[in-house]
Amino acid sequence: EEGLLDVLNAAKDDGVTFFEAMDHVRAIEFAAGGGHDDHDDHDDHDDHDDHDDHDDHDDHDDHDDHAGHDHSGTDPHFFTDPVQMVMVVEALVESLIANIDGLDAEAIKANGASYVEELETVNDELQSMFAALSSDQRVLVTNHQVFGYFALQYDFAVVGTVIPSSSTLDSTSAKELAELVEVIKENNVKAIFGDVASSDVLAQTLAAEVGDMKVVPLFTESLGATDTDASTYLGMLRTNGKLISDSLSG
Repeated sequence: EEGLLDVLNAAKDDGVTFFEAMDHVRAIEFAAGGGHDDHDDHDDHDDHDDHDDHDDHDDHDDHDDHAGHDHSGTDPHFFTDPVQMVMVVEALVESLIANIDGLDAEAIKANGASYVEELETVNDELQSMFAALSSDQRVLVTNHQVFGYFALQYDFAVVGTVIPSSSTLDSTSAKELAELVEVIKENNVKAIFGDVASSDVLAQTLAAEVGDMKVVPLFTESLGATDTDASTYLGMLRTNGKLISDSLSG
């Protein structure tokens, strides 16, 4: 939440103890999941039993997103990959025990271990969901740059973004949209994945320009309402996975 940065930095300056999840993940650079030709480079992401197997994420920093844009910097959207979240949970357990007096350390460890198991189960489910998708089908066009970690973990290619940036606060140009239309046609993209929390006007405009193209909203910047399947983080992962799988299959 970019609007909170000043508040958070002020709190940190006042000595508030922070747990920064980005310090505990295998961070990648923006557009690391992009490029349709990268499919064959990600076969080593199939084994998730050892969470240290993801050091090679940093080897993908030189990729550009659609239309030659290079949006450098660390990608903060690690939460699209539940394997990354395993490392966050394990580190959070240690941080809570070390920094907060009076906690039941054994209960925290047990709850953390239980949640790690749930994350690993979701990862297995997503792997199974996507198993039927061919390499040519694992092509994503998204609202903005949010699925880099997801793409690397599940062997997808993000060939373009409607907003060529990490932030939904940015915009795009008519020239960039025209270039993205060509990318979509060249890669036989079946769907444009939007964001339920953001306007889909540009995505709908793009879909209309391509023709016979659906815009599928995903939960990328917020959870769903309490009465929906995406009301929790684990539910969000499952919901997004099913929407992606169903939209790209066939």
